[in-house]
Amino acid sequence: MGRGSFGAGGFAKAVAGVAVGGMAASVLYQVRGARRDRRRFAPPGRMVDIGGRRIHLWTAGTGSPTVVVVPGLAESGLNWAGLLPELSAESSVVLYDRAGLGWSDPSPWSGSALRAARDLRRALRKAEIPPPYVVVGHSAGGHVARLFAAERPGQVAAVVLVDSSHPEQFRRLAGSRAELVRLTLREVLTPLGPRRLAFDAGWSGRARGAAEARCVPPELVPVRIAFDLSHRQRRAGLRETAAMVTVTPAQVRRRSAGLGAIPLTVLSSSRDDPLCADPRAIAERRRFYSVWYPLQEDLARLSSDAVHVVAEETGHHVHRYRPDVVVGVVLDHVRRARSGGGTR
Repeated sequence: MGRGSFGAGGFAKAVAGVAVGGMAASVLYQVRGARRDRRRFAPPGRMVDIGGRRIHLWTAGTGSPTVVVVPGLAESGLNWAGLLPELSAESSVVLYDRAGLGWSDPSPWSGSALRAARDLRRALRKAEIPPPYVVVGHSAGGHVARLFAAERPGQVAAVVLVDSSHPEQFRRLAGSRAELVRLTLREVLTPLGPRRLAFDAGWSGRARGAAEARCVPPELVPVRIAFDLSHRQRRAGLRETAAMVTVTPAQVRRRSAGLGAIPLTVLSSSRDDPLCADPRAIAERRRFYSVWYPLQEDLARLSSDAVHVVAEETGHHVHRYRPDVVVGVVLDHVRRARSGGGTR
């Protein structure tokens, strides 16, 4: 009896030891892989010191006003790289990596939209990229764009909100907050080490498929994969998500109730997403859109000089589906600013 009990206990300890060892090996493999990726993929833009940490600004083109792109939740400027050639052909462009995302250094503070807006302002000033700016915010990046414009309206020539988040969306869209939290928890509980090993060993094409779905230029797909497998990027994304469901909506309501007469285009997705083929997904999308569209209409009331444009046959990532529409809207604002304003 004694030896049997001892044997069972010894077996349990052995299993626990193997589990702990496996977890340690997974963490070590992940850390080493992430370090290797940072050496392999140098930042394509400027690393700007804003006081003990650096923000990456991917710059291209010349001329004023400067187009400043603020990507969506937990996304880096890399996802907008495909639009750089056309945008930079007419003016200066900056793709902004928020703290911990892309090539930017992580921040010890929260991932709130207000913090991101102030980081952006400091980085532009330190990089000597002067106003005026045409600020483009996609999804949760719309919150950052609004706060940036509201704090220094004299520096902003125009704002473009691309299927932007709305501070009331969690209240109006039943279950959306809980769904975002659920997806976040699932991400947290998925270890990156085995995912990286499966990709490196060629056992899984999931990482490559996810990166290619972002529609980044083919030569940048390996970089996107490296970001997707980065524990630093994951932490930054989790911080942004936590702020998105807590403090950020309150910040936007309080500090950016309106944009005055700053020219504004609200560019939103359409009711029917061409990637939704399943009848259940189509029905769910249409229920969602019945709330989302009025929220987008409400955003157009932020400015006395605003227009709401629906990009037909597009989902939430309008810049992937119809980059031509996004480029056209942004460059219209650039030309308008150069001509001194005037009617649309």
